[in-house]
Amino acid sequence: MKTEILKMILPMAVIAVAVTGAFSSNAMNKNSKAFAIKQGYTHTSPSSACNISNQCSDAIGDICTVGLEEQQLFGKTNPNAATCNVILYKQ
Repeated sequence: MKTEILKMILPMAVIAVAVTGAFSSNAMNKNSKAFAIKQGYTHTSPSSACNISNQCSDAIGDICTVGLEEQQLFGKTNPNAATCNVILYKQ
């Protein structure tokens, strides 16, 4: 009797562990891609060109700045964008 129950429960437990592992590894892959290093740019006004500066992150935290005056750095929505208006954060 015990072996019949074990034969039924063991495959279900193995499948449950496999499914749980698949979902957790998929979530880790998505999280690692979510927060990436981004190029930070400085600009003096919204209409001025973006000047390349330091590396920042898009993970929410302290605002990414540069220099003694702590000038805020911004990112581009895509690499070909003419404006840099995406808020970036320190790595």
